[in-house]
Amino acid sequence: MRAELERPASVHWVAHELTVADLTSPLAEVARSLAQWQRGDLDEAIAQTLDLSARNAHARAYVAWLWQVRTPDDVPVWLVPVTVTDAAKFAPRGPIVVLERCLRAAVAAGADPGHITLFDWEGFVALSLPGLDHELSEIALTEMHPAPATCDLGRAAVIADGPPLDLAALRNPTGDGLLALAKATRTHPLQFIPTLLEQGWTLEEPTFPDEVGDLLVHRGFSGPEIQESAPSLAIEDDPCPRRRYARRVLRRFLHKRKIGDQYHTAFDHLAHGVAPEDRADAYAIGEALLRAGLLGEKPSTGQRHVFLRREALPRIHSLIERAESDPTLDGEWTCPPPRR
Repeated sequence: MRAELERPASVHWVAHELTVADLTSPLAEVARSLAQWQRGDLDEAIAQTLDLSARNAHARAYVAWLWQVRTPDDVPVWLVPVTVTDAAKFAPRGPIVVLERCLRAAVAAGADPGHITLFDWEGFVALSLPGLDHELSEIALTEMHPAPATCDLGRAAVIADGPPLDLAALRNPTGDGLLALAKATRTHPLQFIPTLLEQGWTLEEPTFPDEVGDLLVHRGFSGPEIQESAPSLAIEDDPCPRRRYARRVLRRFLHKRKIGDQYHTAFDHLAHGVAPEDRADAYAIGEALLRAGLLGEKPSTGQRHVFLRREALPRIHSLIERAESDPTLDGEWTCPPPRR
């Protein structure tokens, strides 16, 4: 699909909810059928399609729906149907294969591997791709997602930004290939994969020569020894999944400047990038953040919208940066926060 999908001037389609059956239809057609698209909320419609595709990423015959948008600085971006949570864990294998193939396709389509960056867009992985050749994108994606998998690239006039992915080193990675390199360098594989692509590696090698590990260390990919006496305060290392998710959501809202009742977003956005079985928990966390006064609520177009309360910013930063919360939230967590 080459033409960009714009915000509709009028409604001509009947809205419907997405199901697995929609994966057999063209992405552009499915996107236009969504109520969110018809009312001009392109971000929400795109997130809905990414969510459906991400749930299918575990299948061998997956359907990868990607969107090409742009950063505020006019750099091409691919929004990928892989959740930030899966990328940080570098598991399960299905979504990671999708992400690796998208990175390979981006480099094959001219993106500069030395300047590729990954960030969090509504709970999904976004790839900022300087140098990407638009004409080669679809060809490269088709080649890198071979049958029985399929790939469909949509283009939309959307500006995307978000916080960088929190790629803490994997704890005790076991396996060959990329995982062995991650263990040897004590870094996350997504940190050094662009360098491997720059060197011509396909990422699928069962083992890498010793000189590859030496090259990565020389390029600065060498993490510190894990100190058990100094627990990490990184979000991805937080031992409580509920607090970890709360911190990630607050960080995303803060990055998007959703501060004060003039800059709000739909309450449903709290569940972007969350597995279906975890959505009830995500909404419960949102309700807890509202009760604690970190989030405020403002009705908008018949929907619940939320924002970061300006007066709560010191508490918000404490939770994001140090996993610290007050008694109004402590009861929501399943284990104590890390302490240095």
